[in-house]
Amino acid sequence: MLTLDRNSQCRLAALGLATEGAVRMAVLLDLPDLLSDHDLHPDAVIRAMGCDPALFQDADNTIAFSAVGRLLEHAAVATGCRCPGIELGRSKGLNVIGAVGRAARLAPNIGSALRVVTLNLHLHDRGAIPYLWTSGDQALFGYALYCSDIVGAGHIYDGALAISNNIIRELAGPDWCATEIRLFREAPEDITPYRAHFRTQLRFAAPQAAIVFPKADLSRPCVDADADRFVLALRDLESLDAAFGGGLTHKVRRLLMRLMVAGAFLSDLAPDRAAIARLMGLHPRSLNRRLRAEGSTFAGRLAESRYAIARELLRDTRLPIDAIAALLGYAETASFGHAFRRWSSSTATAWRSRFGQ
Repeated sequence: MLTLDRNSQCRLAALGLATEGAVRMAVLLDLPDLLSDHDLHPDAVIRAMGCDPALFQDADNTIAFSAVGRLLEHAAVATGCRCPGIELGRSKGLNVIGAVGRAARLAPNIGSALRVVTLNLHLHDRGAIPYLWTSGDQALFGYALYCSDIVGAGHIYDGALAISNNIIRELAGPDWCATEIRLFREAPEDITPYRAHFRTQLRFAAPQAAIVFPKADLSRPCVDADADRFVLALRDLESLDAAFGGGLTHKVRRLLMRLMVAGAFLSDLAPDRAAIARLMGLHPRSLNRRLRAEGSTFAGRLAESRYAIARELLRDTRLPIDAIAALLGYAETASFGHAFRRWSSSTATAWRSRFGQ
């Protein structure tokens, strides 16, 4: 079992862990090959985008999401490949998310495995939130960026969905197939690469980036399930998170964003201090005290999370303003409007007109 010293000065990158706003390079290692296949000089293209080609020598190096988006957007233009995210993601699965993938692979069933991913992906990726929820007889496994104003976000979502689809297929077996793939982006002229990879119904210009499949599949046993090794793998993740998870402030922020993105606030869970404290197994006063010790407040983290998710939804979806307000836990659209103007010095409508895709 992995043992970590809380006072260790080792860098996150040395352990293959992402820093805030960044992701491990494992997802991009094939980009030089994609560029070479189109008769381009990889190092020259990568340097032209302000990135160091040496980053591509180690899967555990990290790169900012903003740089990922620029690289993919430039690759799409330079190569004529309109879906570089699909091209790079189609060969990747559990292996690309490091320790999180190793633990998920050993889970007893698909539901347990995906919960491992949603609760621990921040060790690999700290620019987006994965989420899993069910409605009726369907399950939805989605991915939402919370880093704002990223050029090439559509390509990042394509890659995330390609990898997520592979992850579930690895867990369930090669015969598994999703019911529907929901993509943020508009349908390109040629959707052949999407059909070839996902092999199911595609829904472009969807309100979220997600994979839809039968809820019953959550109980399906994982191909490589191993109860004893799964327990050890979870302990490793707990050790990593305790040492490098970012403290209570970051955990509260991740939980708030995951719940908002998943739409939990539309049901019976209000975005208040008591609910979050309960989910974290703390008394509200203990939550307040521990946040203050880190120089933070619950109100500050709630506002920060709402603003991040609001920008993502305004930029990448066609959800009406009132629906976004409700999703973020506002009883009145006007209250959301006042808050957004305070955060951005702009109305939500004007912000969407300027930055929306």
